[in-house]
This record gives sequence, structure tokens and C-alpha cells, in this order.
Amino acid sequence: MTKRIDLHVHTTASDGLYSPVQMVDMAVDMGLCAMAITDHDTVEGLPEACARASERGFNLIPGIEFSIDFPKGTFHLVGLYLNYRDDRLLAALRNLKSLRENRAQRILEDLNKNGIFIPFDEVQKEAAGGSIGKPHFGRVLVRHGYAADLDQVFERFMVDGKPGDVPREKISAREGMELIKGAGGIPVIAHPVSLGLNGPGAYDEFIGKLITMGLRGIEAYAAMHNREWADAFLLLARKHGLLVTGGSDFHGDRGEEIGLWGPEELIPCDLLEALETFRGSG
Repeated sequence: MTKRIDLHVHTTASDGLYSPVQMVDMAVDMGLCAMAITDHDTVEGLPEACARASERGFNLIPGIEFSIDFPKGTFHLVGLYLNYRDDRLLAALRNLKSLRENRAQRILEDLNKNGIFIPFDEVQKEAAGGSIGKPHFGRVLVRHGYAADLDQVFERFMVDGKPGDVPREKISAREGMELIKGAGGIPVIAHPVSLGLNGPGAYDEFIGKLITMGLRGIEAYAAMHNREWADAFLLLARKHGLLVTGGSDFHGDRGEEIGLWGPEELIPCDLLEALETFRGSG
């Protein structure tokens, strides 16, 4: 089996279907050379994941994925090699968790106001003790017949002023970079095509600005990218001296496979060498 890596996966600590332990076991069983768990705005799954990785002799990279305030498209910032016990990071995450819990109640209230009634305890069970997000609501909406699948959920609900659309509280790009670097991590822009900018030139200019804030890597091999976009972001990484990463953005219910950024497109294990070298030089 060709070796692969995955530097962007989710667990039940945020909106994934599999527990941190299950994700580590899956990575070991599938022969990955390393994996990063990057749950949304939380590190709560990392202690048990790291413990399991130690038991199984697996290279697990502690990470996170921040949602960044951005006027257009979607901006996600991944942090790799985090000290997930960093006090400043944990304080910021406690605040984000409180805001997210309040948002979950407001989503439920807005759904109810529009005649959509689902049991909140089922949503909480979907979150399995982690922060509640839209995918948790989505799975319950499907179960109760309001949509056929998650794709249909996000056509009908919780987007663009439709029932349940409650904006998430987000941090700034600068704050995200500072939190990641302060915890000893490497800031990486995730699936940059989601920013929705107008062509490679706009991405070039914007990434240049992010570098002044501390950006150190770009997820060129991303599940949202086709080969053309992946090649474009590889070129930008070389131009700006950025590290290259890749991730499946695995959640477990979207037809993904860990270690692949597209159909039969492996995320190469040799990305790890440059990351380890950069980390060691710091």
C-alpha cells in the first residue's frame, strides 16, 4: 500500500462521526504515516487521541481548525503541532465554546419559529459532549424527515437567511495566527478555494497579507480542490516559501476517505519532512 498522510480530519469532539480513538485506530489500520486531528474551535479530543496514538506507536499531530471572520466565502485556519495545554489557547476556546452553545439554542429557536421541530436532546447526543454545530442539527433533521441527506439540509436550512441560519461567532485572522503560534503551532490556511476570491492573482495578494500576520502553510491538497486549483496553490506555496499540507477534511458522512484529497488522489507522506524540519528549526 502506498503511504499517505492526512493533516485535516475531524472527530466527535466537533462535528465528526468517529471518536478520537476511532480515528487513530482507523489511521493505523489504513497504514497512514501520520495524521492531524483538527476539530473545529476545540482541542477537547486531543488528550485521548494522543494517548491512543502513543499506545499504538502512531504519529499523531495535535491540531485545530479555527473559523475566521471574513467578508466573503469561508475562511478556515488550521493549526498543526499545537501545545493543546497552552493556557491562552484554552481560555480563548472556552469563550468560543460558550458562544457556540448560545448559538445552538438560537438555531433551535429559529427552526421552531419556522415550524421545524426536532428534539434538542438528539442534537446533543449527535455532538457527543463536544461543541454543537450545524452538522449535528443536520443529521437530526434528516432523521426526522425534513431532508433526504445533509446536502439537502444545507440547501433548505441554516444558510442564506433560511430557517436556522444563525451566524457563528468567529475570531480574526490575526488572533487565530497568534493563538496558534503562541501554542507552538504552525498556522496553515485550509482549502483556500473556499475563500471565493477572483482568480490566482487575488489569492496571491491575499496570501501575501496573511504571511505578514504569521501564515506559514497552505493546504494545497484539499478535498475542495480539483487538480487545477491544487497546482495553482502549489505554485503560490513555492512563490511565497510556504509549507504545503493536505487533508481530506474527513467527517465520516460525506463519502470521504482519510489520506485522500480526491478520488484516488493520495496526500503524499513526503509533506511530513518539510513540516518536521520547519518545526525543528523553530
